[in-house]
Amino acid sequence: MSKSFIEYLIEGDNYPESGSVSFTTSDHVRFQNGQDVSGHNYNCNRKFVIEKNIQDNEGYTVTLYNLDGIHPLWQNNVQMAPKQMRIVSVDNNVIEMRGYGYDQLGASFEDYGVFILISNGEIERLQLNMLDRNTSIVYLK
Repeated sequence: MSKSFIEYLIEGDNYPESGSVSFTTSDHVRFQNGQDVSGHNYNCNRKFVIEKNIQDNEGYTVTLYNLDGIHPLWQNNVQMAPKQMRIVSVDNNVIEMRGYGYDQLGASFEDYGVFILISNGEIERLQLNMLDRNTSIVYLK
């Protein structure tokens, strides 16, 4: 019997056979240098997609979409371009992923990371870390 995609994450397996999982959120809080700088941002609809690495490398690809509409210049709803990440730790039901490698233009993924809280087989909360900016955004259901 094959594993669910969530099981790959919980087990810290950086080589999933295939699949993806998504997390849709309508609220987030932004932290700068550990301080809440935004309060809740209700009705800001976003969707994270975590999938097997789209370049067939180790780990996963994490992409964030804006569900509130198409960007007028980019003509798509990508909020955060796909980032190559791998699991660096699992503590009970919290998975930490960290970016690695580079995009096609040579920009590093190492400044990005996520913490994923899983409860009852579903993503309950996700924290996006932008390490070079000392910024974290906590996305809530």
